[in-house]
Amino acid sequence: MRDVTQRDRDAIEELHQRDVAATKSGDIDGLKSLMDAECRLFPPGGEATTGSKYLDQAGESAHDNVPSEIIELEQDWQELNVFGDLAYEQGVVRYAVRAADGKIIRESQRLVRILRRQTDGAWCVYRAMWHEPTSSSG
Repeated sequence: MRDVTQRDRDAIEELHQRDVAATKSGDIDGLKSLMDAECRLFPPGGEATTGSKYLDQAGESAHDNVPSEIIELEQDWQELNVFGDLAYEQGVVRYAVRAADGKIIRESQRLVRILRRQTDGAWCVYRAMWHEPTSSSG
């Protein structure tokens, strides 16, 4: 890790914990609160969009589809570098979802994010991109 202070590490870890909690509970507003006002997301196979617009569309899509429950979610951040008020992180997110029929689906995704330090010292997602989910056994 380059130029990463303990304060930065702690604040970024808080972002990670809030991200996991909001994702597991389906808290769209909680996820939006983790995004910088200028957040842009680059989803696989899609157009770049604002974080809020992407989450609103994902929330609508979830309501239209068969409900599922996230039963496991792990973020494995493998690299973190801080450059002033911006940070770069990359890692793998692994999760298991229980579909309405009871079937458990395990997937993972590699994720790259750029974070931006806010005026209060908190870190928020400024840019993010990831690939399509990869299924795993188990």
